[in-house]
Amino acid sequence: MKFLLDTCTVSDYLRGVDPVVRRIQKAKPSEVAISAVTVMELRYGAARRQSTKLTAAIDGFLSGITQLPVESEAAEQAGLLRAAMDTKGHSIALADCQIAATALVHGLILVSSDTDLKRVPKLKIVDWRASR
Repeated sequence: MKFLLDTCTVSDYLRGVDPVVRRIQKAKPSEVAISAVTVMELRYGAARRQSTKLTAAIDGFLSGITQLPVESEAAEQAGLLRAAMDTKGHSIALADCQIAATALVHGLILVSSDTDLKRVPKLKIVDWRASR
């Protein structure tokens, strides 16, 4: 694996944002993964909207992608990361910390357009919305 897709990237894909769709379709399945936290966020969004169409789209997407659990090491890193960010005055959502820590622990590049994540030390990040 090379890339970890965050929730906003998967949402862009499901909404048909062209540069994101092209990059995901161009990537080999072995190159991309998502965090279990992203699965939770996607399921939450579909349940809140009570959308069978969105649920079906998520089901289809999830059936073809590797899902990484939040393991103990990533959980520890997420806690330390969130505390460090708070100390610097940068608020970051718990789910974003867990996704970032998963990328860091697995040595993956995080694919995200979330500006908060760009402040995370040592996190390699790329925005496929801006890709050509």
